[in-house]
Amino acid sequence: MTSPVLAPEALRAVPTGGVVPPMITPLRPDGEVDVASTAEFGRFLIDAGATGLLVLGSSGENAALSADQRRDAVRAVVEAAAGRVPVLAGVAALGTSDAVRDAADFAALGADSLLVSAPFGFEHSPDELVGHFTAVAAAAAVPVLAYEVPSRVKVSLGVELVVRLVRESIIVGLKDSSGNLGAARLRSAALRDLALGDLGREVPHFTGSEECIDGFLLGGGSGCVPGLSNVFPAYHVALCDHAADGDWVRASAVQGQIATLLDLYWRPIPGGSFTAQFLAVVKEALVQLGVIEHNTAAAPFRQADEEVTRHVAAVLKRAADLNPA
Repeated sequence: MTSPVLAPEALRAVPTGGVVPPMITPLRPDGEVDVASTAEFGRFLIDAGATGLLVLGSSGENAALSADQRRDAVRAVVEAAAGRVPVLAGVAALGTSDAVRDAADFAALGADSLLVSAPFGFEHSPDELVGHFTAVAAAAAVPVLAYEVPSRVKVSLGVELVVRLVRESIIVGLKDSSGNLGAARLRSAALRDLALGDLGREVPHFTGSEECIDGFLLGGGSGCVPGLSNVFPAYHVALCDHAADGDWVRASAVQGQIATLLDLYWRPIPGGSFTAQFLAVVKEALVQLGVIEHNTAAAPFRQADEEVTRHVAAVLKRAADLNPA
């Protein structure tokens, strides 16, 4: 008997390529989720050609939000998507118990699949990670994609572990934010061999890295989950379309444009971390584009200042003179 998470109708709700923006979470000045802005933001990304929406990824401040706020965010994105594209919900927790709770909650709210990282705080063994992913997948009863993000969880999901998780039907795909293009290529090759072998289905493999999306796709990757697609999704959609057509010259040209637009990120906030800087410029850009109402970041991140406002305006002015190649 086929596992419910591997049934055709469940797998159809998992993006197999294209652009899945890792949505920032719009917040009101009081720090609560801005439901109206979240819904408008979701529609903005779908209309731009997103093949799915990721709520509560690292860009979505998942670890900085309360359980109620996380549920509010998932509910708002599911309602905004309205079945037009799949919704992936990020599960990042200190331990398996918290991850299981969030996974069950998000699935009940209508998330089509989950993006699950290793637990934070401890460096777990491969067998322990298998137990973690198995428990989360069982609790949610929706497809799970693993999230490779060693900079945050201090452990890497090696090729052997990823293959084991896929072969044992615990996960159905992977998002790789390691920034290691060589390791990503090895994972892509292993997943492609599984898909062409006895697995009999695609195993989507997305990159969260931004500077070499074209190289990742050329090396066998499926799609991308880039932070900049919150603001400039048309460029990432064009890049993936060119790659799907085998037009690597044009894909490379768009990648070059994206590299220029990454200037958006580089406006330090006094006393702030790089994550605070990222949240400030991306949210401020969406405010200036008229997509969301406020640029508020979750506590304890430092908030955007007037220098951020001026920097973002300048980048958006330059971007207005560009079109995807």
